[in-house]
Amino acid sequence: MNLLTTPTIWIFLPVLFSLLLILVHRLHKLSVWIVCTISLLLAVVAMIFPQNLDLRLFGRNFLFDDTFLILNRALIITGTELKTVAMLYLFSFLWNIAGMRFSVSRWFPTISLTITALWVSALAVEPFLYAALIVELIVLISVVLLTPRGEQAGSGVMRYLVLQTIALPFILLSGWMVTGIESAPSASTLILRGAVLILIGFSLWLAVFPLHTWLPMLADKTHPWVFSFVFLMQQSGLSIFLLKVLDQFAWLRNLNGVFPAMQWVGVLTVLAGGVLASMQTKVNRILAYLILIETGYSVLAIGLISQGGGEALALSFLPRALAYLQYAYTLSSIQQIAPEIDGGFPSLRGLFTRLPFHSMSLIISLLSLLGLPALGLFPARRMLWNSGAGLTLHYTPLLGLAVAGMALFILRLMDTLLTTDPNAPSPTLTAQGEESIWQILVLCFFTLLSLLVGIFPQVFLNPFLGILEPFIHLLPSS
Repeated sequence: MNLLTTPTIWIFLPVLFSLLLILVHRLHKLSVWIVCTISLLLAVVAMIFPQNLDLRLFGRNFLFDDTFLILNRALIITGTELKTVAMLYLFSFLWNIAGMRFSVSRWFPTISLTITALWVSALAVEPFLYAALIVELIVLISVVLLTPRGEQAGSGVMRYLVLQTIALPFILLSGWMVTGIESAPSASTLILRGAVLILIGFSLWLAVFPLHTWLPMLADKTHPWVFSFVFLMQQSGLSIFLLKVLDQFAWLRNLNGVFPAMQWVGVLTVLAGGVLASMQTKVNRILAYLILIETGYSVLAIGLISQGGGEALALSFLPRALAYLQYAYTLSSIQQIAPEIDGGFPSLRGLFTRLPFHSMSLIISLLSLLGLPALGLFPARRMLWNSGAGLTLHYTPLLGLAVAGMALFILRLMDTLLTTDPNAPSPTLTAQGEESIWQILVLCFFTLLSLLVGIFPQVFLNPFLGILEPFIHLLPSS
């Protein structure tokens, strides 16, 4: 058995380390530092690794194989796919290093590394239908993080588990359909059924509108740091997996109506997220609608793949993650400084007088996700809005309404943070909740990073266009 393979480095080694970390999971800081080191190292190595997999080290050449065979199934990580691998491990590093000060599950470092390795394996496994089993395993593992310690699983967790599990037979049945289509490529009935099964499975996985009902319920009961990590990884992994399926199966991408259907699903999901967000009064629950909106934009981008949607999707991965990171970090920090704040608007009233930098950080992260110029997500948003408007004018008013809904929530939140409750104690009586210099520096760093990404996208975002390189059939021009 050849162990000098890319799957050995980016799948089996992190899984092995995560299993070893079980022995020291009670030593939380040690576990975090080990996971941070491993994740950062794997991300950097994946970013600089030669695409021909011929590595020269200490005067010797090491030729790595891109395939690892296990149980007659293949795990394949080619040189062009290493950008995606680097991105996923970068997310694992960011959430572990920044979340060290929060009281999340002691299992978070170990499970986060495992989830990252499993997402890499889901994107690498062939035949593709076995990825459905890996995704289901990720769902089962993530339930441990999404259920607060000492509490029973709530209705949000149960709905999440049920709907994600229902997606499994759709993907497995589509794999059976694929076999029939390959043996009889002219069978239009099989093609239509196979496409419907695949798209239903991905709709359940991605929780597009109206299959998203469990998201707000889960966000309301789960620590925002855990929630943001689990669903950032799921959102990113499934978006790339959908691109891979479309690239692999010509009968699916050539079927009339597939891409227009994805465009409408994406637009309606963005619209639902924006309208529902405008009516929210809890900053915890709004995280679910941010996930919903970004899922809609991802599906819309894939639907507009021939109009530049692929580039918009690739350019959105990093700034989206940074905006999630800033929002979840700020919200978690507020709840740690002032435990009496439950996330509702009444408890946030006048917070600017106590925590001005936290309040501004909340607003800035939301404005970034809105697509405000000069912030991180604006380059991707502008490209996607232009592509949609250039294709049909029907999308423009719906996307405008979604943006207006999200903007309305931001304005309501700003009014709440700035309006002082006359019945509340004076700021001098709440001095114990003031921000530390370290917290201010971290929040300012997040804001500065978002500005740099938005102002200099050619420096920070262009390398992520390499994520599209493996999809040579879907994006021949790339």
